[in-house]
Amino acid sequence: MTTPASAGPYQALIFGASGISGWAITRAALLSTDFKFSKVVGLTRRPLSIQQSSLPTDSRLALQSGLDLGRGQEAVTELLGTIQDIERTSHVYFTAYIHGAFGETKDEARTRINVEILRTAIGAVEQLCPKLQFWVLQSGAKWYGTEFSEILKPKAPFRESAPRIPSPYGDHIFYYPQFDLLEQRSRTKDWTFANIIPDSIVGFVPANNPMTIAHPIALYLAMWKKFRETTVVAFPGTSTSYKTLHTDSSSDTLGNFTIYVSMHAEQTSGRNFNIADNDGVTWEDTWDGICSYFGLKGGPPNENAGFLQGENWILSLKPRWAEFEKETGLRSGVLETTPWEFFTIIVGYYSEINRNLDISEARKIGFPLSGDAVKSYHDTFDRLRVAKMIP
Repeated sequence: MTTPASAGPYQALIFGASGISGWAITRAALLSTDFKFSKVVGLTRRPLSIQQSSLPTDSRLALQSGLDLGRGQEAVTELLGTIQDIERTSHVYFTAYIHGAFGETKDEARTRINVEILRTAIGAVEQLCPKLQFWVLQSGAKWYGTEFSEILKPKAPFRESAPRIPSPYGDHIFYYPQFDLLEQRSRTKDWTFANIIPDSIVGFVPANNPMTIAHPIALYLAMWKKFRETTVVAFPGTSTSYKTLHTDSSSDTLGNFTIYVSMHAEQTSGRNFNIADNDGVTWEDTWDGICSYFGLKGGPPNENAGFLQGENWILSLKPRWAEFEKETGLRSGVLETTPWEFFTIIVGYYSEINRNLDISEARKIGFPLSGDAVKSYHDTFDRLRVAKMIP
């Protein structure tokens, strides 16, 4: 059991604590030595015990499940009101996200719903937390129009000072109205906010997550080692995506930076901040090092392999998934819930443009950045292995 020697006057409330970003922020808040939190409350929708979460065992940590932001402010306020000492909350970290909805055009529904859940959260927190000082929103590189890269052809490196993507494409980027909502709601209040912009996040999640890249890569390589005769793994993307720049952010970097931004309001208030481990890498730079964790060697893409690689190959092995999980001691069903489509997108067309983020603003406010892209994968694989999510 770890308890800080002198806990500070801060109390953290993390929306989406079981997701890839929320988990990282919760962990960073508990482990921070520069900024002491007297209590860290993680909010999740589904039940999650501290043991299942793989978070540090710490008397300051409380996990509250049952949060459904779609139920509206009254229901959310009622749930948050049951949390002991909720009124002492000083810092809120918002990573909740709803991917889509039924019955409407997907992008329109996604924008409406994700703005509304943020509005609900703000209303509930303002009602219950009079000591609120800072709110961190996490968005992502879609802020720069990467979702429409084939049409817009945005030019990297992406800087926070870049103008917003205009209508009609900008209308689909719900981060803009989320930012505007926080700006408007905080204008006459005692609290302020900032927005964190990562691109791909390399990190651990304790449960299913549709936006994780490290987990499907690890399982892909583990199954390659089991079922293929060669130890050379061709990169399962395209020749173009193999050589373009991107800026991964390890979940540790993301979590630590998020806490740092929230504790430097005099420098960060009302601003956007890109975050990444370094100034940019290619899959060509990292693929062999990633493969080495499993005793394999990475090679360039083989675009003629077709169904013999990538998501198609993994899905062809579906009749053997349960056997593989049992033989390797994995959690039952882990392969079924792995986001294979996201894996295909990230190593494929999404990486076919340079999408590296400019991280000079993060450095200017004093946050050190010199992460090792391969090490961030290996560290995540270690955590996934302990959690029996990879062999």
